Amino acid sequence: MTDYCTASDVYQHGLPRGAAVCSGRLVATVSVTSSTLELDDHGLAAGDAVTLRAEAGGSLPAPLASGVLYYALPVDERHLRIAATQGGTAITLSTAGSRIVLVPPSPLPAAISWASRIIDDMLPAHVVPLSSPFPAIVVMTCAELAAGKQLALTGTASKTIGELVDAARARLTRWGKGVPIRGEHAPRPANLSVSATAAPVDARGWRTYGGIS
Repeated sequence: MTDYCTASDVYQHGLPRGAAVCSGRLVATVSVTSSTLELDDHGLAAGDAVTLRAEAGGSLPAPLASGVLYYALPVDERHLRIAATQGGTAITLSTAGSRIVLVPPSPLPAAISWASRIIDDMLPAHVVPLSSPFPAIVVMTCAELAAGKQLALTGTASKTIGELVDAARARLTRWGKGVPIRGEHAPRPANLSVSATAAPVDARGWRTYGGIS
Protein backbone atom coordinates (compact mmCIF):
# COMPACT_ATOMS: atom_id res chain seq x y z
CA MET A 1 0.00 0.00 0.00
CA THR A 2 1.12 3.53 -0.75
CA ASP A 3 2.02 6.05 1.95
CA TYR A 4 1.33 9.66 1.02
CA CYS A 5 3.94 11.41 3.17
CA THR A 6 7.30 10.84 4.84
CA ALA A 7 8.54 11.31 8.40
CA SER A 8 10.15 14.57 7.26
CA ASP A 9 6.73 15.80 6.04
CA VAL A 10 5.18 14.96 9.41
CA TYR A 11 7.77 17.04 11.28
CA GLN A 12 7.31 19.87 8.79
CA HIS A 13 3.55 19.92 9.32
CA GLY A 14 3.17 20.02 13.07
CA LEU A 15 5.05 17.28 14.92
CA PRO A 16 7.80 18.73 17.16
CA ARG A 17 11.13 16.95 16.96
CA GLY A 18 11.33 14.30 19.66
CA ALA A 19 7.55 14.15 20.06
CA ALA A 20 7.20 10.70 18.49
CA VAL A 21 6.54 8.25 21.29
CA CYS A 22 9.29 5.64 21.28
CA SER A 23 10.25 5.04 24.88
CA GLY A 24 12.56 2.20 25.88
CA ARG A 25 11.66 -0.37 28.52
CA LEU A 26 13.88 -2.02 31.07
CA VAL A 27 14.31 -5.75 30.46
CA ALA A 28 13.33 -7.73 33.58
CA THR A 29 15.67 -10.69 33.19
CA VAL A 30 17.89 -12.38 30.61
CA SER A 31 18.23 -16.16 30.35
CA VAL A 32 21.55 -17.35 28.96
CA THR A 33 20.20 -20.92 28.92
CA SER A 34 17.37 -20.09 26.47
CA SER A 35 18.85 -16.84 25.06
CA THR A 36 15.64 -15.01 25.88
CA LEU A 37 14.82 -11.58 27.24
CA GLU A 38 11.90 -11.20 29.63
CA LEU A 39 9.76 -8.12 29.08
CA ASP A 40 6.17 -8.38 30.28
CA ASP A 41 3.62 -7.68 27.53
CA HIS A 42 6.34 -6.59 25.09
CA GLY A 43 3.84 -6.19 22.23
CA LEU A 44 6.43 -6.99 19.57
CA ALA A 45 5.69 -8.98 16.43
CA ALA A 46 8.13 -11.26 14.64
CA GLY A 47 10.54 -9.16 12.60
CA ASP A 48 9.97 -5.88 14.47
CA ALA A 49 13.18 -3.87 14.55
CA VAL A 50 14.56 -3.06 18.01
CA THR A 51 17.70 -1.59 19.50
CA LEU A 52 19.27 -2.21 22.90
CA ARG A 53 21.33 -0.12 25.27
CA ALA A 54 22.54 -0.42 28.85
CA GLU A 55 21.72 2.09 31.55
CA ALA A 56 24.58 3.65 33.52
CA GLY A 57 26.44 0.93 35.34
CA GLY A 58 24.87 -1.82 33.23
CA SER A 59 26.04 -3.96 30.32
CA LEU A 60 24.48 -5.68 27.33
CA PRO A 61 24.40 -9.46 27.00
CA ALA A 62 27.29 -10.66 24.83
CA PRO A 63 27.50 -10.56 21.83
CA LEU A 64 24.85 -7.80 21.52
CA ALA A 65 26.00 -4.24 20.85
CA SER A 66 24.44 -0.88 21.70
CA GLY A 67 22.61 0.95 18.91
CA VAL A 68 22.69 -1.98 16.47
CA LEU A 69 19.41 -2.83 14.76
CA TYR A 70 18.13 -6.26 15.82
CA TYR A 71 14.88 -8.06 15.07
CA ALA A 72 12.38 -9.52 17.53
CA LEU A 73 11.57 -13.22 17.68
CA PRO A 74 8.72 -13.44 20.20
CA VAL A 75 8.43 -16.63 22.23
CA ASP A 76 5.30 -15.53 24.08
CA GLU A 77 3.90 -12.25 25.41
CA ARG A 78 6.60 -12.11 28.10
CA HIS A 79 9.68 -13.49 26.38
CA LEU A 80 11.52 -12.88 23.13
CA ARG A 81 14.73 -13.73 21.39
CA ILE A 82 16.82 -11.43 19.20
CA ALA A 83 17.97 -12.04 15.62
CA ALA A 84 20.65 -10.20 13.67
CA THR A 85 18.57 -10.17 10.47
CA GLN A 86 14.87 -10.05 9.77
CA GLY A 87 13.61 -13.61 9.63
CA GLY A 88 16.99 -14.89 10.85
CA THR A 89 17.78 -17.29 13.65
CA ALA A 90 18.07 -16.28 17.30
CA ILE A 91 21.41 -15.00 18.57
CA THR A 92 22.93 -17.22 21.25
CA LEU A 93 23.64 -15.14 24.35
CA SER A 94 26.78 -15.97 26.34
CA THR A 95 26.26 -13.47 29.19
CA ALA A 96 23.15 -12.04 30.86
CA GLY A 97 24.25 -8.43 31.16
CA SER A 98 22.38 -6.04 33.46
CA ARG A 99 20.12 -2.98 33.37
CA ILE A 100 19.26 -3.52 29.71
CA VAL A 101 16.87 -1.16 27.92
CA LEU A 102 15.02 -2.40 24.85
CA VAL A 103 13.82 0.33 22.48
CA PRO A 104 10.85 -0.72 20.32
CA PRO A 105 10.27 0.41 16.73
CA SER A 106 9.25 4.00 16.08
CA PRO A 107 5.45 4.40 15.89
CA LEU A 108 5.78 7.07 13.19
CA PRO A 109 5.68 4.71 10.16
CA ALA A 110 2.50 3.14 11.53
CA ALA A 111 0.94 6.60 12.01
CA ILE A 112 1.81 7.55 8.42
CA SER A 113 0.30 4.31 7.13
CA TRP A 114 -2.84 4.92 9.22
CA ALA A 115 -3.18 8.46 7.85
CA SER A 116 -2.69 7.23 4.28
CA ARG A 117 -5.42 4.61 4.66
CA ILE A 118 -7.77 7.25 6.09
CA ILE A 119 -7.11 9.35 2.99
CA ASP A 120 -7.71 6.36 0.70
CA ASP A 121 -11.11 5.96 2.34
CA MET A 122 -11.94 9.62 1.72
CA LEU A 123 -10.95 9.80 -1.95
CA PRO A 124 -13.08 8.69 -4.92
CA ALA A 125 -12.46 5.00 -5.55
CA HIS A 126 -11.29 5.50 -9.13
CA VAL A 127 -8.22 7.56 -8.08
CA VAL A 128 -7.00 5.29 -5.24
CA PRO A 129 -4.16 4.71 -4.81
CA LEU A 130 -2.67 7.99 -6.01
CA SER A 131 0.54 7.96 -8.03
CA SER A 132 3.72 9.76 -7.04
CA PRO A 133 4.40 12.67 -7.05
CA PHE A 134 1.44 13.20 -4.76
CA PRO A 135 -0.52 16.46 -4.75
CA ALA A 136 0.70 18.87 -2.09
CA ILE A 137 -2.75 18.99 -0.48
CA VAL A 138 -2.69 15.20 0.03
CA VAL A 139 0.87 15.19 1.43
CA MET A 140 0.00 17.99 3.85
CA THR A 141 -3.23 16.32 4.97
CA CYS A 142 -1.50 12.97 5.49
CA ALA A 143 1.30 14.61 7.49
CA GLU A 144 -1.15 16.53 9.70
CA LEU A 145 -3.17 13.39 10.43
CA ALA A 146 -0.02 11.42 11.31
CA ALA A 147 1.25 14.28 13.51
CA GLY A 148 -2.10 14.44 15.29
CA LYS A 149 -1.98 10.70 15.91
CA GLN A 150 1.46 11.01 17.50
CA LEU A 151 0.53 14.01 19.63
CA ALA A 152 -2.60 12.22 20.83
CA LEU A 153 -0.40 9.43 22.16
CA THR A 154 1.59 11.93 24.21
CA GLY A 155 -1.51 13.75 25.46
CA THR A 156 -0.41 17.04 23.89
CA ALA A 157 -2.81 17.17 20.94
CA SER A 158 -4.90 20.34 20.68
CA LYS A 159 -7.59 18.51 18.70
CA THR A 160 -9.09 15.07 18.98
CA ILE A 161 -8.40 12.47 16.29
CA GLY A 162 -12.06 12.74 15.29
CA GLU A 163 -11.76 16.48 14.72
CA LEU A 164 -8.62 16.02 12.64
CA VAL A 165 -10.27 13.36 10.50
CA ASP A 166 -13.37 15.52 9.97
CA ALA A 167 -11.22 18.49 8.92
CA ALA A 168 -9.22 16.26 6.57
CA ARG A 169 -12.39 14.86 5.04
CA ALA A 170 -13.77 18.35 4.39
CA ARG A 171 -10.51 19.44 2.78
CA LEU A 172 -10.20 16.37 0.56
CA THR A 173 -13.86 16.55 -0.43
CA ARG A 174 -13.22 20.04 -1.78
CA TRP A 175 -10.10 18.84 -3.56
CA GLY A 176 -11.97 15.87 -5.00
CA LYS A 177 -14.48 18.26 -6.53
CA GLY A 178 -11.71 20.35 -8.02
CA VAL A 179 -11.79 23.07 -5.35
CA PRO A 180 -9.40 24.72 -4.65
CA ILE A 181 -6.88 22.69 -6.67
CA ARG A 182 -7.12 21.45 -10.21
CA GLY A 183 -4.22 19.60 -11.70
CA GLU A 184 -3.25 16.36 -13.29
CA HIS A 185 -3.81 14.53 -10.00
CA ALA A 186 -7.18 16.06 -9.14
CA PRO A 187 -10.02 13.59 -9.82
CA ARG A 188 -12.76 14.70 -12.14
CA PRO A 189 -16.13 15.45 -10.53
CA ALA A 190 -18.69 12.71 -10.95
CA ASN A 191 -21.31 15.21 -12.19
CA LEU A 192 -20.45 18.13 -14.40
CA SER A 193 -22.83 21.08 -14.48
CA VAL A 194 -24.12 22.22 -17.86
CA SER A 195 -22.71 25.54 -19.02
CA ALA A 196 -23.99 27.68 -21.88
CA THR A 197 -21.50 28.50 -24.61
CA ALA A 198 -23.74 30.44 -27.02
CA ALA A 199 -23.71 34.23 -27.09
CA PRO A 200 -26.46 35.84 -24.97
CA VAL A 201 -29.68 36.65 -26.84
CA ASP A 202 -31.84 39.71 -26.02
CA ALA A 203 -35.04 38.46 -27.65
CA ARG A 204 -37.35 40.78 -25.67
CA GLY A 205 -35.29 43.89 -26.11
CA TRP A 206 -34.63 44.52 -22.42
CA ARG A 207 -31.20 46.00 -23.11
CA THR A 208 -32.87 48.75 -25.10
CA TYR A 209 -34.73 49.94 -22.02
CA GLY A 210 -31.87 49.54 -19.54
CA GLY A 211 -32.97 46.13 -18.30
CA ILE A 212 -30.75 43.21 -17.32
CA SER A 213 -29.32 41.60 -20.45
